[in-house]
Amino acid sequence: MSRSFSIKIQEDPDALVARAEKVARKSGAEFKGDAHSGSFAGSGVEGQYAVEEGSITVTITRKPMIAPWSLVEDKVKGFFT
Repeated sequence: MSRSFSIKIQEDPDALVARAEKVARKSGAEFKGDAHSGSFAGSGVEGQYAVEEGSITVTITRKPMIAPWSLVEDKVKGFFT
């Protein structure tokens, strides 16, 4: 089961993705992508993102069964905010 959410952005997508990649790698997660789309994986969580006009849509495609959705979403949002 996957779950998606969107985050409004007001900064340059290139800068946002560069920062997200840095935060993800610092957390031990894999991060691949560019200012248009990409993927991430770490700690049993996998997902994708797509940058659209003024927002980024994140889809979490896999998470540990014991981890509540709210915790996983908060951690992933931390990469992009």
